[in-house]
Amino acid sequence: MAESPNEAKVGEELSLPDAALAPEAEAPPEAESPPPPTAVGAVLLRDRYLIDFNMPLTDMDTPSAKAYTVEDHRDLGRKLFGLVCTPGLPTRTDAMGALKDKALDGLMPLVEWDAIDCPLLGQRSMIVIYQRPLGGRVIDAIKAGTFKFTEYDFPHSIMAPLIDGLKNIHTFNIPHREIRPDNVFFMDKAQQVVGLGDCATVPPGFDQPPMFEPIDRSMAQPGGRGLGGLPDDVYALGVTFVVLMLGYNPVANISEENLIRMKMEQDSYVAICGNAHFPVPLLEPLRGMLNDAKEERWGLEELTGWLTGQKQASIKHIPVPIAKSDFLYSFEGHDHITPRTLAHYLSRHRETAMEAIKDEALIGWLRKGPQDANLADGIKAAVETAALHKDEPQGTDDFVIAKACMVLDPYAPVRYKGFTFMPDGFGPAMAVEILRRGDAKLPMEVLAYDLPILWYTFRKAVFGGASVQQTEYIRLKSFLNIRDLGYGHERCLYETNPSMPCQSPLLLKDYVVNIEDLLPALDAAANRVDTKNKPMDRHIAAFIAARFEEDIHPHLKAVAAPNEETATIGMLSLLAFLQWKLRINTLFGLSSWVGGLLGPAINAYHSRITRREIEKEIPRLVRKGSLPELFDLIDNAENRKTDAQGYIVNCDEYAALEREVRDLEGSGTELQTKAERTGKQASAVISILMAMSVMSILLIAEMF
Repeated sequence: MAESPNEAKVGEELSLPDAALAPEAEAPPEAESPPPPTAVGAVLLRDRYLIDFNMPLTDMDTPSAKAYTVEDHRDLGRKLFGLVCTPGLPTRTDAMGALKDKALDGLMPLVEWDAIDCPLLGQRSMIVIYQRPLGGRVIDAIKAGTFKFTEYDFPHSIMAPLIDGLKNIHTFNIPHREIRPDNVFFMDKAQQVVGLGDCATVPPGFDQPPMFEPIDRSMAQPGGRGLGGLPDDVYALGVTFVVLMLGYNPVANISEENLIRMKMEQDSYVAICGNAHFPVPLLEPLRGMLNDAKEERWGLEELTGWLTGQKQASIKHIPVPIAKSDFLYSFEGHDHITPRTLAHYLSRHRETAMEAIKDEALIGWLRKGPQDANLADGIKAAVETAALHKDEPQGTDDFVIAKACMVLDPYAPVRYKGFTFMPDGFGPAMAVEILRRGDAKLPMEVLAYDLPILWYTFRKAVFGGASVQQTEYIRLKSFLNIRDLGYGHERCLYETNPSMPCQSPLLLKDYVVNIEDLLPALDAAANRVDTKNKPMDRHIAAFIAARFEEDIHPHLKAVAAPNEETATIGMLSLLAFLQWKLRINTLFGLSSWVGGLLGPAINAYHSRITRREIEKEIPRLVRKGSLPELFDLIDNAENRKTDAQGYIVNCDEYAALEREVRDLEGSGTELQTKAERTGKQASAVISILMAMSVMSILLIAEMF
């Protein structure tokens, strides 16, 4: 039987993980360990905000971002702090832009954000500056006994302001997705004003313990939990209320794995709340907020109505119907009563999953139970289809396991070789995978095998945005199928992560997020990199293609050309097009860098005079820092035409001269006859000269 969710006693310490981890996921990436805090220094942002890296604020750290003191030079009495994000981890710039400088009830004010040079990391990183909550974390005050409440004050002192915060952030169509007890603060020293904390420094749901995620999203790896929406925030807020009301975590002693299983077999309210005692007036909103049926879960209207005393539709907590069997199916030490828990276990025990999937006992169990009889047919079809494609990816065990899991639980994440994500969380999941493992092998296999598209086919109900998401996956796969620069998995990475900085080794430390910053960063890089290499690689090309709102397909085709001449001109044309369109005045370093690589393009000219003239002109244009002018010099249409015409003329003249020489010298037998005649003439002349010489000698001898 399932473990009791009430093993923790009242008064026990709140136990929340330091990072949001799916049960099989590794720890999220962390920033490099900082050196000892001696003379680290400070960084000035926008000539106003001084971030002091010698003054860390550990009490304001998040699981994935470190906090430091920030001083506002225009308002020295203002209390601020900055969260330095983990480099390479996508941030939520959409939320930053929407919330900046907004005084919104129930939310910690976001003051500023930008990339800065972080001396602790030796590279640039994103920092998000917030107004510092003066009263600390609410859960800390509750545990310390400095903040006390009754069942009558809790709704208005804690619940109401947090519901207001949720209402305000969703006004911008921005889900919070980081609602949990350690992210709820008192904004004032008097501990009267409550607000939700940071939601912008990590992908949605990344730092959330699975306890605070609905069942489906809790099974995805942290980076793949997806953007979600209001129902997901309401669920997290409900669990947060449970912990704050009790003052402890009621499931602290239950593993994340078992908690997920308990939610599936019982439902979230029963699994989390169990036999914990709550004030009767608070039971109704908790049941509404923790309803596992997203369509039946309370929203802002119900919550607001409840707070104002409006009578809500009576909710007798009846768990969402869960298809349970009177028969048990044993797999990996657990007796399963629902297909959903079995799917979860199959995805986590791939080494033994295929044996179970091919087991006739499984088919029998599925047919005996109250669950949809089509499940058995779906499993059989998956196995039979695999047999027909045994030499193809669709015939592999991992593909069959992924498909079988979709059959058994169509609402769970896509699960393939331990890579798990909700369809709206593919981009961040891929980014985290690359950050952790250094490659995109698994995400690209997922795209190549159409697993996200397959996921949609098993959903029984159509949901908003489904067609858009499917179209996007088709588009991503098209990028994957093109090997040229500007495409591949790099293009997929930037298309699905708008806040992802360019990951080129040339720019990794510069944190280039916006296309406007790319050329200046390359210009600066010219002073520190080996300029024998091109300022263009797969990441830079893909970053430009994803961020630049112009058609650059012809440029990319040229860049990918097999001959060096065309590839060099393609690189120059693309960079020059960017400088022209973005109106960047001068790029001295980049111009010099590119100018030193133009040998193949110069040598494409036939005229030595033209080549010498171009080589002579390049230094002048380099000093101007103008890539468009450099391109016009190298690939000037008129010059190319003149050179080509001159080459044709010269070729014709050379051919004419060759013909004239042949005419003068003759050819074939005529040439042989002429040679023989010339030889005979030469022999006769030589013979006469020799005879005359002999006669002269005899005559001289006779005289003497």
